[in-house]
Amino acid sequence: MVDRPLTDRSTPEQLLGRFGLQAFRAGQRDAVQAALDGRDSLVVMPTGGGKSLCYQLPALDDSDPTRPLVVVVSPLIALMSDQYARLEQAGVSAAMLASGQAEGNNARAHAAIEAGEVRLVLAAPERFASQRFRDALSTRRVGLFVVDEAHCVAEWGHDFRPDYLRLHSAIEALGRPAVMAATATATPRVAEEIVARLGLREPLMVRSGFDRPNLTFDVISLEGKGAVARKRTTLLHALGGANARPAIVYCGTRKDTEEVCEMLRVEGMAAVAYHAGMSGPERQGAQSAFMQGEAEIVVATNAFGMGVDKADVRTVAHWALPTSLEAYYQEAGRGGRDGEPARALLLAARYDLGRLIKFNTSRDITVDDVRAYVARLRSASSDGAAVELGYGESDERGRVLLSIAERAGAAILEPGSGGGLRVALTGEGSPRAAAQAIKAAKDRGWEAYRAIEAFIASGMSCRRRQILDHFGDHEPCSPHVRCCDVCEPDPDLVEASRRSPSAVARSRGNRPCAVEQASLEPVDDRDFERLKAWRMDRSEGKPAYTVAANAALEGILRARPANVDELVAIRGIGPAFCERHGESLLQVLAEL
Repeated sequence: MVDRPLTDRSTPEQLLGRFGLQAFRAGQRDAVQAALDGRDSLVVMPTGGGKSLCYQLPALDDSDPTRPLVVVVSPLIALMSDQYARLEQAGVSAAMLASGQAEGNNARAHAAIEAGEVRLVLAAPERFASQRFRDALSTRRVGLFVVDEAHCVAEWGHDFRPDYLRLHSAIEALGRPAVMAATATATPRVAEEIVARLGLREPLMVRSGFDRPNLTFDVISLEGKGAVARKRTTLLHALGGANARPAIVYCGTRKDTEEVCEMLRVEGMAAVAYHAGMSGPERQGAQSAFMQGEAEIVVATNAFGMGVDKADVRTVAHWALPTSLEAYYQEAGRGGRDGEPARALLLAARYDLGRLIKFNTSRDITVDDVRAYVARLRSASSDGAAVELGYGESDERGRVLLSIAERAGAAILEPGSGGGLRVALTGEGSPRAAAQAIKAAKDRGWEAYRAIEAFIASGMSCRRRQILDHFGDHEPCSPHVRCCDVCEPDPDLVEASRRSPSAVARSRGNRPCAVEQASLEPVDDRDFERLKAWRMDRSEGKPAYTVAANAALEGILRARPANVDELVAIRGIGPAFCERHGESLLQVLAEL
């Protein structure tokens, strides 16, 4: 940075006051000071620990007359959008470049950067494959280069992104500004790899601790006959409490996501589904419904949550085992970001390990597989030199093959149209480099499998302690709430995990639960379509399921309520529904 008298420099406290805040959280001040001093840093803070403030405040520093630019790289478009809105509200001039933006957005952002009109740039990592973007940045002095979600640069991380491998050269091309690498899920080995891959120079290591003292960790083992049914009853019990929602339920497959979501709707809970098989507008509608409180629960694959900042999530439940302990802790950490008590519930059935084994074995790839994949891309290309892959066009195996092809030098990835990828085929490539990448990916996958298997099997050791040890945090556990199922079991939750669905139904007065709905008599198809049309009209452009689930509509047709009192007694229909839609629905029923 430009030398200035120390008395002229902004202090972290002064910058914090401009954001209207009174005090720093642990580690934040040190990270901000390092940025102001032009020093590299590795900032490791838990989810919700306030990493974004560490690089937003330096953009407010007006004491440097050259007004250097802060460049923030993040793969999380939802988080970037949220940060962009907050920066604008705080009076910080910013620009954002990512796929899926409105037409002309990137061109306007380039012009604003070159004109010196912005102090902070938010960009997805693939932007650095664009020479136009690099040229725009080169017109400014970059004072701080931030790599958010920095574990994505590490092949030993749980969320490796090939695009992140370009960042080291981008940093050098910009004159090697100070670099801040920020992450919530870096084990000691991942931290070392981040430092090496980004070329950090004597970085300040800021580790605020991995513990989330307001989270309770419950792991419920479900084995033997009826395990799936008991998993359902356990989840229903956990989400049934007055303080259990809003909630996120993570599933391992799209099929489970849809089925669990429907089960919760039948139970009268306002739930939405979210997975990569849904269209963009459907996903956006589900996320919006959850964020705005129209839905209390989102049931999702790990496609959901990347950058979603909802502070008041009270429960994060895992219906299926996550692929790694790092992924589990990152997802569980989306609960209780407001500092209030929250629960992380892992429904651990050993049969779920088979899915993880299948996931790893399906990634058994050979060098010949990579060659064949590159050949298919070449045949799909009009000129044999490049091919466009649309957004979401590649499956998991295709993405792995593409990643290995890039690391082997056989392909160069660039931003494509509509959020897709342009794959330039080099006609070259190193089989040895491909083999090394394949072996590293396999080793990582099995190590992650062994870690999550050990976590669910270790029923005699504190869950919190196991997590902290995994991340190299050896500070004493200091929960503000009940610690975990090992230290202090929840007897009601344990009892629920042992009960059959029929026992749960009897406890509710013999009302059928979701797993028993199939035995109910069918409804008239024409009447059902009429109610669905009514529901669509009442949704006012929002997802139809935010009005009522299919199961609730079927229950209405079976019961044929004549008044609001009879309507509210139907499963899946509550007072809020009756207040908003009751009279309209009763009128439609009278016309059937």
